[in-house]
Amino acid sequence: MILFCDTSALMKLFVQEQHSASMQAAFQSASRIAVSQLTWVEMCAALALKQRTQQIDAPQAAQALQELQQEWGGYSQLAVDSALITNAGDLAQTFGLRAYDSLQLASVLRIHSQAGATMAFCCFDKQLNTAAGALGIQLTTP
Repeated sequence: MILFCDTSALMKLFVQEQHSASMQAAFQSASRIAVSQLTWVEMCAALALKQRTQQIDAPQAAQALQELQQEWGGYSQLAVDSALITNAGDLAQTFGLRAYDSLQLASVLRIHSQAGATMAFCCFDKQLNTAAGALGIQLTTP
């Protein structure tokens, strides 16, 4: 099973959060992990926010970023291109999503069109999950 993860799911591997243990298990059971390239930017921004808001300290943020850098090349990364951006704009209007959530949805929809039932979307954002479900994408939230 290909597991496509948005930032909310991927973060649980690098920072201890609710559902981190179940995400570890889901990652280990997946045949492949797929992400959008934009997830890199979201992860860096989210780690910086967690540090600024004192959810994690500077050494924890540095460790998480180092681990992300080590793992990043092992993920199947979906490139952001003009067709994806156009589709994301349409999805933003249809579902009322934020910009990056729309790009995440466009990315998972592209992989879903190629892989179908052999992939699942892991996300911890209710609005994004609702939109993905409405498009017939298999959801998994460990």
